[in-house]
Amino acid sequence: MLQKIRDIWNTPKSLKARRYATVFYDVSWNVLLLTIISVVLIGFLGAGIGAGYFASLVKDMPAPAYKTMTSQINTYSSTSDIYFGSGERIGNYTTDEVRVPITVDKVSPFVVDALLATEDVEFYEHDGVVPKATLRAILQEATGSEERTGGSTLTQQLIKNQMLTNEVSFERKAKEILLALRLEKAMDKDEILNAYLNVVSFGRNSMGRNISGIEAASRGVFNTSAEKLTLPQAAFLSGIPKNPFLYTPYYQGGVIKEDVSPAINRMKTVLNRMYVAGKITKADYDAAYNYDITQDFMKTQSKPRDRYPYVVDEAELQARLIITDYLLAQDGITLSELNADDQASIKTTYAKRAHNMLRQGGFKIHLTLDKQVHEAMQQPAKNAGNFGPNQYVKEENRTVPEQTSSVMIENKTGRVLGFVGGRYVNGETDDLNRAFWMERQIGSTAKPILVYANAIESGMVTPATTVIDEEYFYKFTGPGQPPKQVQNEGKTYRGPVTVRDALKLSLNVPAVKIYEERNQKPTDTQKLIDMGIPVSDGNRIASAMALGTGEVRPVDLASTYAMLANYGEHVEPYFIERIEYQGETIFEAKSKKTRIYNDRTSFLIVDMLRDVYTSGTATYAKSLMNVPGDWMGKTGTTNNHRDSYLVGSNPEVTLAVWSGYDSQRAEMVSDNTSGQYYQRTQRIWSQTINRVYADNPEAINVNARFSQPSSVKPDDFKDSGTFSEKKKLEEKKEEEAKKKAEEAKQKAEEAKEEAEQAQQDAEAQRDADAKAKAEAEAKKKAEAAKKAEDEAKKKADAAKKAKAEAKKKAEDEAKAKEEAEKEADAS
Repeated sequence: MLQKIRDIWNTPKSLKARRYATVFYDVSWNVLLLTIISVVLIGFLGAGIGAGYFASLVKDMPAPAYKTMTSQINTYSSTSDIYFGSGERIGNYTTDEVRVPITVDKVSPFVVDALLATEDVEFYEHDGVVPKATLRAILQEATGSEERTGGSTLTQQLIKNQMLTNEVSFERKAKEILLALRLEKAMDKDEILNAYLNVVSFGRNSMGRNISGIEAASRGVFNTSAEKLTLPQAAFLSGIPKNPFLYTPYYQGGVIKEDVSPAINRMKTVLNRMYVAGKITKADYDAAYNYDITQDFMKTQSKPRDRYPYVVDEAELQARLIITDYLLAQDGITLSELNADDQASIKTTYAKRAHNMLRQGGFKIHLTLDKQVHEAMQQPAKNAGNFGPNQYVKEENRTVPEQTSSVMIENKTGRVLGFVGGRYVNGETDDLNRAFWMERQIGSTAKPILVYANAIESGMVTPATTVIDEEYFYKFTGPGQPPKQVQNEGKTYRGPVTVRDALKLSLNVPAVKIYEERNQKPTDTQKLIDMGIPVSDGNRIASAMALGTGEVRPVDLASTYAMLANYGEHVEPYFIERIEYQGETIFEAKSKKTRIYNDRTSFLIVDMLRDVYTSGTATYAKSLMNVPGDWMGKTGTTNNHRDSYLVGSNPEVTLAVWSGYDSQRAEMVSDNTSGQYYQRTQRIWSQTINRVYADNPEAINVNARFSQPSSVKPDDFKDSGTFSEKKKLEEKKEEEAKKKAEEAKQKAEEAKEEAEQAQQDAEAQRDADAKAKAEAEAKKKAEAAKKAEDEAKKKADAAKKAKAEAKKKAEDEAKAKEEAEKEADAS
């Protein structure tokens, strides 16, 4: 049929037919030509209109300088990290987004191949924009198509994330295209890819936090670095940026989703595109496709603050203060030169800047804490058996528990090695870090650092000085106030005691007597101020300061005993070792040292405080202690059993422990189960030092000893002070000696009288004895005479009897003879 038409057209059978054919041809050609011209003109018109529209969309957008673009592209938030002083990472500074910058050369090649095969297969060929893909995306947007294939290159996505907003509009798209073309001239492909890998969102991690950047995603989902990602892991993560919160495997709380099939299907799509692009083999594809990626997911993780609540809070607080000062110094602002209102306003502004920088600036905050020491210290605070029977008291509309806090510092450096901010109740803590921010009266722990040290240094007393512990009233109680009695624990007095024993037994009267007689209260309390302990104007002249009425933070209390261990040199305690920013150290702590007492004074105090453990108020702690070494320390309590302390030091470290209630009206109680309230404090102290020693013995250095400095002389251990009671005691001794002499004289006279009476009694006794003896002898002689008489009579009777018998015998014999004679005569 077509051939017939061609034949008729080429060889018409008539002139008329030829004419009609020619006319039809001319008209058709002209129509076709006109159509082509119209289409071209319309195309040019459309292109012109499109170009004009495009130009109108971007007309108000100035072309940024290449340097500006590069800086803005590479400026992205980077999570600040917090580290233990022993090197272990604690976690992030609290923020809604976690990002860990990394360079592309440290990212697994699987990730790069997966991202390019999925997001931008022509990345290394295009100039920032792929026209056909962009046109397709615009048509889909204009027609409302449900199928959206996307038209943005990695360069465009980077522009959208770093320089524009997520607004869906042609104006934003036009700006994105223009800036993408310009960025390709400002940065090379690897630089663009590097920035993209650190910017793109990957949903949530196992803590439920938003994560951006491939390194944060690797750590947060698979607990590995981006460099070590396997093929299925890389494919899984590379599929997430398409729709981060659909494909992320975690809910907001860090809980793994019940159904992660959309994310797994997306992973399989990525693997398929990698295979089609020739990036992996069929064997690799099959193995990764069938791999159970869910077994690699991290289980729900606790946030850093959940694991180390007091540490993270304190690190963030102190870091903000440090960065605030850093920013002020960078801008050349000195707050002291401003008025009070301006100071407050500017400091608030800079504090907000510091907070934002720490959330997004990638700082590395290195603490002083030793992880083993700090974790060991938490254990006693978690043991409910270390607290009293009345563990909870009602305070207004709430119930508060018996609390504790502790802090351990390194004596020579002031580094805080570990601390307990508060007790763990049902495994939970609260927001008050008592170790650093609670100010309480410190009781008798004030005696060595305020009373006895100043008295020894001034030559007023020595450890052997005798003080009379007796009923005593404050000399200075304030205008119009009645005398107030100083009472010892138990309201008993021991009479004359040495300073050593008074300190060992924590007697109140001797301490107040010495403090009042020295009467240099403003000078003495200045020593506390020099150690960073604030003292109110009223307390600077108060005699009760001798018994610890001033309020002190536990960390500062520990530093005062570290001062004694340092032979009188105070080192300000610190918690942040250094802060790094963009590879540079912008802050590094330096030990701030102040000489408070000389080495002689400090050693004499240390030597006396050794007795506290061996035979004083801390013997209970000593009985529970498994740590060898040279230890000295002091107990302390406040009125009505509101606070209880034990501070102990060896030459290396100092550990201070406090127990009590947050309410200063509540009193600790004692019973047979938990023991005396102060025993609970000592038990916590001993358990803490035992655990630290078991976990990290090097931190304590039990082999160190307090050595006696050359400034200490033999007379320093004798009663060589000027304390006035020495004279009083001597007078008292003279009176006692005189009294004893009189008593001896009286006893001698009484003894003489007794001797004379005894002599008289003896003489009388002798007369009585002689008389009795004569009577006895007479009686004896009488008895002997009677006996002799009785014997004579008896003998006479016997003789008489014998005579009678002899007479009878003779008569019988005579009679017999007579009869014999008669018989002879008869015969």
